[in-house]
Amino acid sequence: MKNKNTLGMLLVFIAAVLWSTNSILVKNIELPSMLIGAMRALIAGIVLAPFIRPKKLKFSPKMLLMAVAFTLNSVGVVTAIKLTSAAIAVGMQFTSPIWLYIYSRIKGYPFIKRRVIPLAVLTAGVVISMFSKAEGVTLIGNLIALTTGLSFAVVTQLGKDLGGDNPVGITAINNLFMAAVILPLFCRDSVAQLFTMDTVGWVTLLALGIVQFGGGYVFYTLGLRYTTAARASMISPMEMVLSPVWVAIFMHELPDAVGLIGFLVIIAGIALEVIFTAQYERAANVKAL
Repeated sequence: MKNKNTLGMLLVFIAAVLWSTNSILVKNIELPSMLIGAMRALIAGIVLAPFIRPKKLKFSPKMLLMAVAFTLNSVGVVTAIKLTSAAIAVGMQFTSPIWLYIYSRIKGYPFIKRRVIPLAVLTAGVVISMFSKAEGVTLIGNLIALTTGLSFAVVTQLGKDLGGDNPVGITAINNLFMAAVILPLFCRDSVAQLFTMDTVGWVTLLALGIVQFGGGYVFYTLGLRYTTAARASMISPMEMVLSPVWVAIFMHELPDAVGLIGFLVIIAGIALEVIFTAQYERAANVKAL
């Protein structure tokens, strides 16, 4: 199909929009962050489980690696938030394009000059935004945050490789695996707090699991069917831009000047990627005529 990269990037953008609602939803749930993460994954996995099609899945070490990376990414972000600034903890995840670029060079894929500029601009935006309200920064927290960029890159690349005809099933398996690991290891002492939540808390938690987390990864995995892992990782940082927008609108908390500059630079990097991709597809269509 024509313009399949555009469709893929649009699906990834929708995923970023859903992911960006994380802050405003989490702030309305009175539970430990690790328990929220585990329950969010469990709810998403249960809702998406009917879409698992074993005959369309190739169970392999790669699938296990993807589930492990998916879990490490979520645990890494939560842990980093406790040890360093939230901006760095979240922002480091979006260094994934750098890791994917390194991977492409190691694999010997063709060097494409036009992709370097958007990558450089996006990286600059992520780095700038991480200095927003950077109090409480620690070296160990930063190092843990750095690993989330690598784990997200692994999830992205393997999602591209394994999605096949059952991308929603892959998402369900990842979420169920994550819940099965985190609940017994990190939430044994806090799980009883679930029984003290009110109706609003449960509705918010369901929205977090079904829409924000499960829906976000469904659209992301679907997007990987139509575009490259590198392009997907360039669009997903829109989460960093949109999250403070929702916080500003619904909670009246505004980003500082440094954060605003970083967000604008991220938008510029993503815009360049979209423009260059559109130019590439137009040129390809002309050649096909």
